[in-house]
Amino acid sequence: MLEESDASSLFFEPDPYWAVEAGADPFAFLEKLKGRMKLYHINDRGTKLKKAPMTPLLTSDSMELGDGNLPLPKLVSLALQEGVRAIVLESHRNWPQNSPLKSMERSAAFMNEYVR
Repeated sequence: MLEESDASSLFFEPDPYWAVEAGADPFAFLEKLKGRMKLYHINDRGTKLKKAPMTPLLTSDSMELGDGNLPLPKLVSLALQEGVRAIVLESHRNWPQNSPLKSMERSAAFMNEYVR
């Protein structure tokens, strides 16, 4: 799709979570999209699963930013260097203490530290 599309009119919103989940290098994934990212999709990846995942493709689960095993500071830095217009936070229903607000507080602390 990258090679067959016009770089001035088709942009991407990468989600490194899925690249890693599929066994790909998230940095190589972002490198391929250089100049074509307007939005950056972010969540962290870890092992909070207490029941079957939402899809058999998953080997881990979404976590609050900074609590998982993705190298988010470096990934966010690369996205910001690319000039993304916005970073879109993804959250799943496995929130700490079953509270989406607590989840947002934890992820907001990460965003406040690394996204300027």
